[in-house]
Amino acid sequence: MSYSSLVAIQTMEATNLLSTLELLCAPKKLDREKGEDQLNNVSLTSGEVKLVSSWIEEKLEGLSNWEDVFGGITAAIILLRNVDYRLLVDVGIVGKLEDQAVECHDNPEFRVRIAAGQLMGSLCRHAGLSLFIRYLPTVIQGVVTNLERNTEAPVSEAELSLRELNLAKECSTNLSSSSLSIFHDTAGWKNLETWMKCLQEMVSNLPSKDFIKVDRTIILELIFKAVQHVNRFVRETGYDVLSTMISRHLCYTEPEAKEATYVNVATQLAKGLSDNWSQVRMAASRAVRTLFEVDPPSGYTRDDIYPILLPAMCLNRYYVAEGVRIYSQDTWCRVTQGEGRKLLGQYLVSAVDYYIQQSDADNHAVREASCASMAEIVTKLDPNLLLPCVSKLLDALIVCFGDESWPVRDAACVALGSLISTFPNETRAAGYDNLMATQFLRNLSDSIPSVRDGAAKSIAAILKSVGDQNLFQHYINHIVEKIDGLSKQPKESHGAESSRVSGKGPGASHVTVHSGDAAHDSRHTDQVMYSCGSLAPKLQKGRKGGGCHNGLHQRASEPWEEADGAIRLIGQISDKFPNRVTDDLIEQLLKGCEHRNYTHYPYFLETACDVIVQLCNHLEKPQFKKYMDAFLEVLATAVESKLPLAVNAASECLKSIGNRFGPTVLRGRIESHINAFVSENLVDLLPPV
Repeated sequence: MSYSSLVAIQTMEATNLLSTLELLCAPKKLDREKGEDQLNNVSLTSGEVKLVSSWIEEKLEGLSNWEDVFGGITAAIILLRNVDYRLLVDVGIVGKLEDQAVECHDNPEFRVRIAAGQLMGSLCRHAGLSLFIRYLPTVIQGVVTNLERNTEAPVSEAELSLRELNLAKECSTNLSSSSLSIFHDTAGWKNLETWMKCLQEMVSNLPSKDFIKVDRTIILELIFKAVQHVNRFVRETGYDVLSTMISRHLCYTEPEAKEATYVNVATQLAKGLSDNWSQVRMAASRAVRTLFEVDPPSGYTRDDIYPILLPAMCLNRYYVAEGVRIYSQDTWCRVTQGEGRKLLGQYLVSAVDYYIQQSDADNHAVREASCASMAEIVTKLDPNLLLPCVSKLLDALIVCFGDESWPVRDAACVALGSLISTFPNETRAAGYDNLMATQFLRNLSDSIPSVRDGAAKSIAAILKSVGDQNLFQHYINHIVEKIDGLSKQPKESHGAESSRVSGKGPGASHVTVHSGDAAHDSRHTDQVMYSCGSLAPKLQKGRKGGGCHNGLHQRASEPWEEADGAIRLIGQISDKFPNRVTDDLIEQLLKGCEHRNYTHYPYFLETACDVIVQLCNHLEKPQFKKYMDAFLEVLATAVESKLPLAVNAASECLKSIGNRFGPTVLRGRIESHINAFVSENLVDLLPPV
């Protein structure tokens, strides 16, 4: 009986069912989802199954618009999931679906093609090996045809279709029919991605006992080609398909295979872990976790793939994209089972070579992660193991020290601080007699607060490790020079937001604070923004041969920022060796706080409050008490500035002083202070008696 005949004799229940089915074809996604929920919750009688089957045939044969075809496929998938398969065979819908599912891959609407792949997977789950073998040549031909056509496709073609393939991946957004014309020129590689997803659906739904009978060699070859495709969406899908193959224990168990497929798979995954696009790294990371969750094939152990995968897995624990970073950290813990340090030491040469290679990557986020990884092995591994690699690490990090990207410079500075403080003699033997003091001082005066902070910590660590009085005096002279330079600070100052707000570490950022005319500069309005890890900004790497960063596209540091770095170093010196903090150094700090004629002086006072906390915690009590009244004036000035960050820093500083000397002593010093404004600004911040 035809669909029109069934409609003519429909009952009230059938009317409601048809209303639900029509929702599946609605233009709005919310309506389509509502229809899916309703159909999933309906218990269909045999008569209603016939009605739905006829409705599906009508929609798939009409091909009037993509919504109708999509609705028909969705209804078919729900039937296969919820209705007895033998009943569907008896109704006659299964045979028609098997034919029409393949035809739907010619549809210009990507959502229809994605749904068609899901339908083919559902059919393979029920029909088994025979249908899989029937479909496989068509799917392989679809993949091969598009791979050959698009191998030389320009990257710009891929980027123009970013929006559509995000939708194809998630199948979660409406797109009008007219919108398809915008992406018409990219139909070739869009079809490639949907054919790959179709293959994934078929593989994941075919029972393992059947899939073992399939020749998987050609499938793996296609996947290996896909993961090297020029378009990142195709690479991402390729790794997802590879993960599906791995999860079924079947990607490397060909009984007559002559090549080490297990190792080849690991090699391909390592390339994905090093991809310049975060989405591809994430897909490869999922596949890597799956690889370690299954047992190695006969004749192999995990030791065969550790040197291939561990370095990239370790580096991705510091990658800028939070999803990749957290997932990689969890995978590392699962795989190493608490033996990560031992394994990294065992394969140290492979890891160091990989880190150095990645420090020269085009993507600035990758370079930053490689510097962080180098810092980790210096601080966590036995120095004797690392000794043969010191020269290579120095060469790589000194280049990163001159990077255009400030997070890379910051990470390189921290890594070099750890490396030089551990291997000072080797550093001097490499030709750096002053232990790279010039480079560290450049970062200490950087326009980015966290870069200045990292430089101060690195310098203090180096000074503590070498005990070189001449080098120490060199840095003291710098402190005096930069604080004296505050007298040249113009009233209209510029600067970056405090590190208290944006934080530091992977993924952190600093927002430039514009004031005056700069706040309305056209350069800061209606400009393109880039996602994390994007290659678009094209930040240049450091120059070979010394890492000089002359010509970097960044604002020159102002005198107050240079002085800010200088007092940060005072705080770090007090932390590492408080006995070297002389009265002259403390007076330099107080001298810097006297300059308040520029816009950003509250930010300088915020740093000063943090430094006073360090002095309070590490100096002898008599020495600190000697300057307590002067320190309280600094805190009161910070509170008086009304900058929330400075006020909070002053409040935290008062807590530290109260904990060290007692709240009663602190209250007495404030209330009896010779300057009334100290009591006026600070007494309310004290805890009640």
